[in-house]
Amino acid sequence: MSKTDASIATEPGLSRDDTGHTALLVTIRGPKLGQKQVLDPETKGIRLGRDEGADIPLNDDSVSRFHCEIIREQSGWFITDLGSTNGTYLSNQVVDRAPIENGDLIKVGATIFKFLYTQDIESAFHEEIYRIAIIDGLTQIYNSRYLDEFLDREISRCRRHGRPMSLIMFDIDGFKEINEQFGQLSGDHVLKFVAGKLNRRIRREELFVRYKADEFVVALPETDLDDALKFADIIRESVEIMPIAFDGWKIPVSISVGVGRFDHKMTKSSELVENATDALNRAKDKGRNQVSS
Repeated sequence: MSKTDASIATEPGLSRDDTGHTALLVTIRGPKLGQKQVLDPETKGIRLGRDEGADIPLNDDSVSRFHCEIIREQSGWFITDLGSTNGTYLSNQVVDRAPIENGDLIKVGATIFKFLYTQDIESAFHEEIYRIAIIDGLTQIYNSRYLDEFLDREISRCRRHGRPMSLIMFDIDGFKEINEQFGQLSGDHVLKFVAGKLNRRIRREELFVRYKADEFVVALPETDLDDALKFADIIRESVEIMPIAFDGWKIPVSISVGVGRFDHKMTKSSELVENATDALNRAKDKGRNQVSS
């Protein structure tokens, strides 16, 4: 049996600990999206790293040869950084050693794992696969696939009841330059920070989405253009004053924002998205840190 086979079990039933629970890593961001790896509680340690000898190898230049280790101890599961260059992140915090709880996110380089620890591991895994389909792995907000479903439903409702709807689209000004100046992991940090802060401003009936790369969308049912423009400017100002820091550097961030308005002649979600995209392009033409409709 290989080292990898000895450290990572293939059947959940073979890997329950003395509490009857099974530990599982699910890749929610990275080249092996959706892959599950059941952790053996009897192993001395499960090492993640760039080296082919790692128990969970990660082909990523931002990952150290032996980056971190996960181990089951008497009091629970723990993760330990092995002196990596770029650090090990547990639920967005850099850690040297820390306990891992059910639902925690582990970021190693560009790969993000979700740690599941439960008695019903298959049910938890299938729920996580559904989440992967609609949730962005990095920012943990909805993705563009879910946006299409949401807009199709809301457009039908708007047409049926004659109600307004607006769509805000924004992207990070100079995002490529941020990566070049502060390092390739800085962009991920900026996206997570901005998404986390703005998500608190989104109401239950609204939708906040990572649309692509550094582009985000806020769908606003029951909101006319004037109110959407006011909210767009609140978002712009909020990002401008965010205290974003990474690896000891303060990173100034601003956004350009476009606001599209639902027209009752529209029948497809792509028409509303195109309307907001055109507005975003006009905002960029004006210069950075602008709002346009």
